[in-house]
Formats: sequence, C-alpha cells, structure tokens
Amino acid sequence: MIFSLDISTSCIGYSLFSKEGKLLKLEYIKFNSKLTIFQKFKEFKKQIEGILALNITQVVIEEPLKKFKGKFSSASVLAILNFFNGMISSFLYDHFGVEPIYYNVNNARKLAFGDDFKSPGKGEQTKHYVWEKVMTLEPQINWKYGPKSRKLLKENYDMADSYVIALAHINLMKKQKAKINQ
Repeated sequence: MIFSLDISTSCIGYSLFSKEGKLLKLEYIKFNSKLTIFQKFKEFKKQIEGILALNITQVVIEEPLKKFKGKFSSASVLAILNFFNGMISSFLYDHFGVEPIYYNVNNARKLAFGDDFKSPGKGEQTKHYVWEKVMTLEPQINWKYGPKSRKLLKENYDMADSYVIALAHINLMKKQKAKINQ
C-alpha cells in the first residue's frame, strides 16, 4: 500500500492507495492551533493508529517549502514546518521500515496531470483548480463542507494535495516500469 501525506502544522491531508493505484482512503487531520508541535505529533500518531496496522510499502510526502513564499513563510515558520515534517518522516520510517519519498508540489502536479498542467492563477486559485481535477478523477469522494456555511473547507485542498503526491508517485512508477520493459 502507498501512504501519501501533505504535512503542515495546522492540517495534514493524507491518502491511502493500493499497490495497483486504487484510492482506499482520503482524509485529513486538523490540529488545534493551541497545541505544541509535540502535542500535534502525538495527535497525528493517535489519528493514524488504524493505518499503522496496515502493510504500507511506500510512503510519499509533499516536500516542505524550501524558500520564502508570501506572508506565511518566515524563517521561523519554515524551520518549524521542516522540523514537524522530519518528526513525522522519521516516525513513519521507524514504523514501516521504508524511507519516505519526497515530491516537489509543482513536479508532482505535472506527473499527476501531465506536462500540460496549467494553473489558472496562484495560491487559492491553484489549490481550488487542483481540487477540481481530483474531484473529476474521484467523483465518489464525499468532500467536506462547513456545517453552517456549506462552503468547501480548506482541508479539502490538503487532502487533494496528498492525492496528487500519491498519483504522481504511481504515474512515475508506471513510467519507470514501462522503460524497463522496453
């Protein structure tokens, strides 16, 4: 099985795929902003208890930001995000015995949707566009909406990003296998 994650300190989107590339689970873990990074890590482990019992053979993770990008990427934010990503990566490596594979978000989108992937804008526009593409590929998914507002929750974007990372990995593995078989 393939376990794919989009990690941030506020929300982790994750997906689970069979080795054949069939989506088995798409979910998110939202953290209370008052929790410390260690409490969030503990909560993450608690939330994925069921997955820890599965035969995960591949772990794929969206690469964390490496450079400043907008108002949410100060040096301290990048440091905390990378630290949290490292905690989770190390835990998953220790538990499943496989090294995580990291994908740059832009490369992953091209691998998942093809080289002609074109974002209509930046930030939220791109995230919504990616979500729409995933929604088209997986029409059976019950996406999450606000109970009062009935607006699409932002956590859906994290779930969609984890899906894209997994799909990119699956597509890359197929390409590599096709090259070997030529």
